[in-house]
Amino acid sequence: MKVYKDPWIMLAAWHCAACQVLFYFHLPTMAPFVERALGESVVWTGLALLVNTSAVILSAPPLGWLIDKFNPYFFVIFSSFLIPFLYMLLGPIPIFHLATTKTQVMVVLALLGFFVPMGCTPILLIMFEVYRLRNGGELSMSASNTIVSVYCSCFPLGACIGSFTAGVLSLYMPFEWATGGLGLIFVLESLFSFVYCWKVLELKRKTPGEHKPLLNPEIY
Repeated sequence: MKVYKDPWIMLAAWHCAACQVLFYFHLPTMAPFVERALGESVVWTGLALLVNTSAVILSAPPLGWLIDKFNPYFFVIFSSFLIPFLYMLLGPIPIFHLATTKTQVMVVLALLGFFVPMGCTPILLIMFEVYRLRNGGELSMSASNTIVSVYCSCFPLGACIGSFTAGVLSLYMPFEWATGGLGLIFVLESLFSFVYCWKVLELKRKTPGEHKPLLNPEIY
């Protein structure tokens, strides 16, 4: 129950869900947008989304290595500021006065497939560390299992919110404004992630024994 009652754990989990909102938001309305803006069929849309998801598959191993080797907080902050900018380029948002091209859509989807997981993957390690920092350095098997379950639930939560919201907004605004507007709103999440990581690192500096590994090897 400590995990569910700890707002610091839940705030980290929410960032993962927020990233998934952006990863799934464009899926329901991508095909009509491609047909209208590019004159391409659903087959081309499927190919574009294949690039989107393939980027996740191909980038996962090197991304895991980088996160393990360097500071996971850096990747969360870096990706959180880059993701909204990419999402504003997906349409792109009309205020940029840029034309929609096949290359632009493909490249942006590929980059989203890399940087959205960069915002999500380190969250599990951060959730483990936050729990340990706030509970005397302890991380029991029960706590770690609960944290993993909360982390995993963030992915379908973000998918549900993103897909449903996209469907509703498609009734009132075009794809370019919907995705670009969501990118602008996500800037608030970017600022939140920066403050959150700053506060956790500050807590880490003040906590004795902060150089313990993120995962307690005794529980595995």
